[in-house]
Amino acid sequence: MILPIYTYGEEILRKKSDDVDLNDISLSSLITNMYETMYNAKGAGLAAPQVGHNKRIIVIEEEISDGKIFKMILLNPVILNYSGYYTTMAEGCLSFPTINVDVFRPLNIEVEWYNENKNHHKEFFTGVQSRILQHEIDHLNGILFIDRIDPEKNFKIFKTLEDIKHKKIKTYYPIE
Repeated sequence: MILPIYTYGEEILRKKSDDVDLNDISLSSLITNMYETMYNAKGAGLAAPQVGHNKRIIVIEEEISDGKIFKMILLNPVILNYSGYYTTMAEGCLSFPTINVDVFRPLNIEVEWYNENKNHHKEFFTGVQSRILQHEIDHLNGILFIDRIDPEKNFKIFKTLEDIKHKKIKTYYPIE
C-alpha cells in the first residue's frame, strides 16, 4: 500500500523516533508499504517518520555504481562513529519536494542496526552509502537536511519551504 509522505512542517518530522520492538508482527507489513511508497515516489531511502510512524525504521534501495544496488532494511540504527574528511553533495528529500541543496557531511560512518530477521549488524560505510544512511538516520533523530545547510542557502529556499509547509506544491506522490 502506498502511504502518504509527510512533508516539511509536519510535527512528526521533528520528533526523535522510538526504538522498534523486533518482535512486532506489524513490522513486515510496514516495511513492505515503506518500500512500495519509496518506489512510487522514486526515492533512494525512506524513514518511518516520513510516512507517519514514529519508529526507528529505514528502507533503502539505490543504484550506486555500474548496476550495483545498495538495498537495506535498518531497524533501530545508530551511528557509532564519523570519520574521514567532510564532503559536500547535493541532496533531495521526499519530505521536501522540489528542493535540492548542498549538504556538508562526513565521508565515513560506522553504523549498528538490526535487519528484518532480527540479526545484529555493525559496519563501516563510505561515499554515497554513508550519505544516504546519514540523511535517513537524521530523520529518525528529528533532524532535517535543511538543518545541515548554510543559513544563507536556507534563506534562499525560504519561499519554497513555506509553499511545502502550506501544501502549495504539486507532487506525483501522495503527501500528508
